[in-house]
Formats: sequence, structure tokens, C-alpha cells
Amino acid sequence: MLESISPALAAGVDQAAGLRRLFGAHKARAVAFVSGREACGRTALLVRTATALAEAGQGVVIIDENAGADNVHAALGIKVRHDLLALVQGDVSIEQLVQPVAPFLSVMSAARFAAAPLRTNTVAAERLNAALRQLQDGCTFILVDCVARHDSHLSPLALAMPHLVVVVAAQGAAITRGYALIKRLSQACGRERFHVAITKARTEQEAQVIFHNMRNTAHAHLNVVLNYLGSARVEGGGFGSDHLASALQSHLVPVGDHGDELELRPCS
Repeated sequence: MLESISPALAAGVDQAAGLRRLFGAHKARAVAFVSGREACGRTALLVRTATALAEAGQGVVIIDENAGADNVHAALGIKVRHDLLALVQGDVSIEQLVQPVAPFLSVMSAARFAAAPLRTNTVAAERLNAALRQLQDGCTFILVDCVARHDSHLSPLALAMPHLVVVVAAQGAAITRGYALIKRLSQACGRERFHVAITKARTEQEAQVIFHNMRNTAHAHLNVVLNYLGSARVEGGGFGSDHLASALQSHLVPVGDHGDELELRPCS
């Protein structure tokens, strides 16, 4: 898939794709990490999860929608080379866009694309969908670190992800905003299923109480399903695991008969 990347990463990508063909496995699972507020440790949790998956031999591509100083690229110590918007405009290829980080792990920027107006014409959608299909053929997981746009909505790319992980800190305001995000995505976008990860909890019991309250409220008022991925530590403390690698591998059921299908549709 990625002819221009490092030999080590290319070997990992080829091996992952080859194993899926051999065993008839589904396409790469595509997951968007979202949050109602930024101070929940979402980006750090995603990076640790991606690293753990890669170290376990799972091919991972991170799509970084954030342009700030604390984004995924900064956490991994690399500079942005190109943005997904350039691919949509026909200026670069997917091979030029994806940057290798380590064996089985790569990253690409989508900050400019995520900040662009919500208009995707047919040609742009076709380019983007072709690129997403290439990514799915060459990795096991696609993880998107989502940014909240100025209008409080997610980007078209984030909305195309079959799985949404809502990261919620164990704090009153964060819980309220996390639920508000679920409500907005349910009512405006028709989402019926969400995964929830709790950060900054003092105990697993506290994390589960928060989740169960959110789940019961969401079921009663929104008629949506929330699944618990677990609690996770973040920088600055808290109870839980260091990452969600095991949870993603065991809890994400592929969407569609042939696995996670990614497709952005033209919109005006």
C-alpha cells in the first residue's frame, strides 16, 4: 500500500494485510475518539492505545484532526508534512500523506480538513473514499483524534467512522458535556451506539457508577446504547489502565457484512 514509507513499517503493513487476506478477516476497524471537552486526556489515551496496538503487531494509522501544540503529532515527536485537505484537493497521494512513526504505527494530519467548511463535492468525496479504502487495506485499526469544530459539530471524516469512543473525565462538567455530545450526535446524526471510556476516576467503582448513570439516562431519553470500554489513567493521575488496546480488540464488533465500511457522501 505505502510504497514510500520506511522498510520496517512497510513490512508491518504488508504483514498485517497479508494475514487478513489469509484468514479472511474483516477490514480495519475505524474508530473516532471524541470528547465534550479537551481536558480529559483523550489525545494521550489515543496515542498510548495506538502504541500498545502497534507493539502487539496490529497495524495502526492515527488520523490527527488537531492543530494545537498538544496534538498527536507533537506527542509522537514528528512534524506535519501534508494534510488530508491536500489529498482531497488532488495535490498529494495517500502515500505522501501517511507518515511512519514506528513499525506498525503511522500518522496523518487532517487538521485543515477538519476545520474546512462542511462542503464535499462528488470528486472530493471519491478521492477521500478511495484513500480511506487504501488505509483499510493496509492496517488493522484507524484511530481518529477528533477536534470539536467552532460550530460544536464533528468533521465529516469523524462522522464517517463506524465506531465512536466518547472519552469522559470523572468530573461534573466533563460528564455533562460528554452526555450533551452523545445527545447531539444521536439527534442530529442518527447515531444509536456509542462506546464510553472514563478517565480521571479515583476507583473503578466510581468509573462504573458514572458510566451506568450515563447509560441509563441515554437509554431512557435518547434510546441509544452505550458500551463501557473501561477506565483509563491520564497524565496527572486517576485509576484505570494505561490504554484501551485490549478493549478495542475485544469490544468492537465490525459494522456491516464485510467489516467496517467507510464512506463520506457529497454534501452541500
